Amino acid sequence: MKELRIFRAKPNPAGKDRHGSYTPPRQLAAEWIDIQNIGDEPYTLTGISLQHIAYQPGCREPKWDFLKALSGTLYSGQVLRMHSGGFLSTADMNPEDVTGADKHEFTGRGYAWNNDCGDRAGLWNGTIWIDRANYDSYPPEGLILVREGDKLVPKY
Repeated sequence: MKELRIFRAKPNPAGKDRHGSYTPPRQLAAEWIDIQNIGDEPYTLTGISLQHIAYQPGCREPKWDFLKALSGTLYSGQVLRMHSGGFLSTADMNPEDVTGADKHEFTGRGYAWNNDCGDRAGLWNGTIWIDRANYDSYPPEGLILVREGDKLVPKY
C-alpha cells in the first residue's frame, strides 16, 4: 500500500528570526516539516505539491497556498524534510535540523509556516488531498511538533 504522511514539524525555530532585513540561512533552514512514506512500497512524488494556509493580516481570509512541488521517490520508511529557504548543506545546518531525515529539500522562499494564526500543511496531487495536518497558533519556540490524529502538537 502507498501512503504519505505529514508527521513532524518545527514551525518556530529557536532564536531571532531576522537581523534587520537579513535572515540567516541556518535560521531559515531550522523551520521545517517532515513527510514520511508510511506505506510498504516506493512512493513517486512527482505531481504532488506541499501547500499551507496563508492569511491576510489579523488571521483573516485563510486560503491554500502552494509552497513546493515535490519530485523523486520516497522509499518505504524514508523521511523527506522540507526546509524553508534556499539550499543549505547539511554541514551548515544545526544538527537537530539534519537528524531524523533521509532527504532534505528547500522551499526556495522565506519563512513558510505561520506562528500567529497556526497553520495547516497539505499534500495535494492536483485532484485530492493525500494528507493534511494542522497546528495551533503560537507553537513553542524551538520545539518539534509531532502528529497526533490530524494535529501536530508539541513534543516536550
